[in-house]
Amino acid sequence: MLKDIEYIYAVYKERSFSKAARRLFISQPSLSAAVKRVEQELGLPLFNRSTSPVSLTEAGEYYIKSAEKIMEIEREMRAHLAELAGGGPASLRVGSSMFFCSYVLPDIVGEFRKEHGSVVVTLSEGSSVALSEKLKDGSLDFMLEAEPPDKNIFESAVWTTEEIILAVPAAFAVNGGLEEYRCTFEELAASRKGGPRKPAVPPERFAGEEFLILTKWNDLHRRAMAICRRAGFAPKVSMYLEQMMTAYYLACEGKGIAFVRDALLDCLPPTDKVFFYRIDSPESERGIYLSYKKSGGLTQIQRDFIEFMKRAKLPRESAKTAEE
Repeated sequence: MLKDIEYIYAVYKERSFSKAARRLFISQPSLSAAVKRVEQELGLPLFNRSTSPVSLTEAGEYYIKSAEKIMEIEREMRAHLAELAGGGPASLRVGSSMFFCSYVLPDIVGEFRKEHGSVVVTLSEGSSVALSEKLKDGSLDFMLEAEPPDKNIFESAVWTTEEIILAVPAAFAVNGGLEEYRCTFEELAASRKGGPRKPAVPPERFAGEEFLILTKWNDLHRRAMAICRRAGFAPKVSMYLEQMMTAYYLACEGKGIAFVRDALLDCLPPTDKVFFYRIDSPESERGIYLSYKKSGGLTQIQRDFIEFMKRAKLPRESAKTAEE
């Protein structure tokens, strides 16, 4: 049965018999015959073959949901038996944005491994949509992201909160009239450690300026557009980008204003190429969620990681003083 599930699940994921056959390293006629045999045994078609790409029938949707539960049980069983047998180190797979995978999670993983010696942790970067799919199909154990995925499928808990701020090129003339709001790198970093906080700037003060905006489906894109819309203007976008860090570095080069997370000040060297502004908008604050799949049991190392993350905090180290 597991082989049948593997074949049908591959067609579902690839939405094509030919692509699924290549993925499985078998011929397309063999794959088609195997799927047809299962459909005959069930007495119902699982795929609409007349559509392009191939789509699931109602029976097919039910089959896939059931198959995912079976695959999750098998993965949990294998992981648990491997732990009992001592068959190699335990493993964890965590997905998040490039920022967290590069600057935050390595330190956290290091601390976790001090308590759980030989555990092997794999970090995967990607968009929240792509990571949610991997979490759903079992390719990931956990996801750390700014927006919680489908609550019907995943368990999510707020791990920390962060503030969205503006990074404005220092050469932009608009800075000249905003002295009461603008912060240098050092001033904002000090305020994050309990120092004086300057007031949040009304976003409409930047109407007409050029912005660097992340692409659609990114939570930071949605928040940036909502902040501008609430302030009564549509941002003048000079570039759409995939990564927040790319937007930040381009802001440092004077290419436009970037919406960034305040946590980056803990991870990067000081700069005088941009000024920073806290934003007067409810969308400027958001939670960071640790999520995992509801169905299937958790291994001991997964339970340990959840408990560890309840204690772990976002690193608040001093910014580096030298350019990397």
